Amino acid sequence: MKKLLILVLTFSILISCLALTVGTASAEGATPYEYASGYATAHPRRDILSGGAGAAANTLSAALTAKGYQVTMPEFRYYGESSSGNAKVSYTYNHVIGFKNNGKDKCVVIGCYYDGYEPLDTYGVGNGGSVALSVGTLLYVADALVSASVDYNVVIAFWGGLEIADDLSLTGCGFDFDDVALYVNFDSIAAGDNDYLYADDVPRAQGKYFADIAAEQKSGILEPPAFKKQASLSYESDDVYTYMHLGLVGLNRAFMSEGVPCVSFLGGAWEYDCGLYRYAGKGTIEGTSLDTVADLDALNGGADKTAARMMAVANVVISGVTGKNLSSVLDKAAGETSSKSLNSSLAFYLISFIGTALLFGFLIFLYVKQGKGRREGVWEVKWDVRPGDDPYEEFRDGEAPTSDAPQKPDEEKDGDDNDDVFRF
Repeated sequence: MKKLLILVLTFSILISCLALTVGTASAEGATPYEYASGYATAHPRRDILSGGAGAAANTLSAALTAKGYQVTMPEFRYYGESSSGNAKVSYTYNHVIGFKNNGKDKCVVIGCYYDGYEPLDTYGVGNGGSVALSVGTLLYVADALVSASVDYNVVIAFWGGLEIADDLSLTGCGFDFDDVALYVNFDSIAAGDNDYLYADDVPRAQGKYFADIAAEQKSGILEPPAFKKQASLSYESDDVYTYMHLGLVGLNRAFMSEGVPCVSFLGGAWEYDCGLYRYAGKGTIEGTSLDTVADLDALNGGADKTAARMMAVANVVISGVTGKNLSSVLDKAAGETSSKSLNSSLAFYLISFIGTALLFGFLIFLYVKQGKGRREGVWEVKWDVRPGDDPYEEFRDGEAPTSDAPQKPDEEKDGDDNDDVFRF
């Protein structure tokens, strides 16, 4: 009996370790899809309000540590209302940051959300499959980059606080925005009609670089059909991006606002406003009963197609980050006009143009008004002339000549108009 108990205890410990370190399918040689399936199974509930995000963060921390990354887990606090709505409640969540030091000054950061988005009335719906697909893709990329030759330090970032959707904080993450040469974002990979590659609203070097790789590999990843598509979301007035579209709903927005070159890989339907996690005719599946890996497989036409989409994104990112030209591409991108600087410039030029136009309009108004006054002073006609007055007196020099000699009336003049000299 004692041996049986020891055996059961040992088995339990092994199962716990498996859930912690291999629950994300973190065995060597695992595919992105295997990582995602293991993660969704081990952590079907990952919302911070239920505490599920903490267990998921521990799993990802253990997985990155096992791969050889230096891991930090900065903690953040969120204050929300209790389920009864009568009191404020404090919740905590973590980012999970894996750092690979390659002895460089700057880093390439690749990140995605890892926790869930489950409102208070939908706890337990689905297993967060849409987020799990991005997590699985990132775990696979982390495997490939930990021992690869890269011109930058590599940061693998699993972001917490998805439900909060607050401004991204890098406090305690070990790097600042100024340290980042490139940010690569994963959002709802393979969850939606298509996978897209979005870089910026103006052509920039890093976007073309990754798009060329995607085309070379025949990845099936699409570039956005249009930029600056307006959407219904609104952001704070101090946000440099005063508009919203599908490419700007991820954490890449925070990095872009700081001037960091970014590339975002996302799944969805671009024709819908903010169409992440969207399938035609199905609407948004995140946080619903369809948000499971199995249901996503069905919507994609089979698990093999989901797996292929995830692998395609992973391979493009790995090839891009390890590419020999990445450094020169990012140097070029850093000096190019971004949508951030363009929006700031356009706002400045627009304000300058309006101000200048108003100033010119005011000056023209004054000029016309003064000119009218001058003309009226010069050409004013004196209409109150009395009989006997000289109407042109003001134009003569001195007094007008006068004569006391009587003037012959017109009727006394010779009636012949001819000169008398020529009379016979």
